[in-house]
Amino acid sequence: MSEPEVTRRTAADLAAAIASGALSSVEVTRAHLDRIAKVDDKVNAFLHIDTEGALAAAAAVDAKRANG
Repeated sequence: MSEPEVTRRTAADLAAAIASGALSSVEVTRAHLDRIAKVDDKVNAFLHIDTEGALAAAAAVDAKRANG
């Protein structure tokens, strides 16, 4: 799924997609980080973006889901 398709979905839709396995937490996080990278120089919405921390947290969620 492309970045715009992910980033334009509601939180409820994303939660359902993650729960069903259609998307992983890492995929959702990466899509949002990519979107931030594309537009933040224009909107300046973020002071700091912890890319590594966000991806690590998403990977931990995916690992927990994989382990039940």
